[in-house]
Amino acid sequence: MDNPGNKDKGFFSVLYRIRFRASKNGETVINLSLLFSIIALLSAPWLVILGLIAALVMGYRFSIDQNGLGFEQNFDDVVRNAASNVKNVVDSVTEKR
Repeated sequence: MDNPGNKDKGFFSVLYRIRFRASKNGETVINLSLLFSIIALLSAPWLVILGLIAALVMGYRFSIDQNGLGFEQNFDDVVRNAASNVKNVVDSVTEKR
């Protein structure tokens, strides 16, 4: 069973924390979660493959970071915070009318 306090558990939490990064000249250009990268690959594989080939030709370097700095939060907490933010925005927009 998953312990809610343990950040190492949970399939989506692990995929969220693993980051796929593209950089050029030491400057990070793209920093995506592996979860988003897999969804993008499944949704539009031709676009992802062409983008990777184009980036390699232009000299970008790719790396995978196991515990991305700033992304230590549990994925469930991220989803909860996003839902709360959306609810607050909708409430504030509907109150102005």
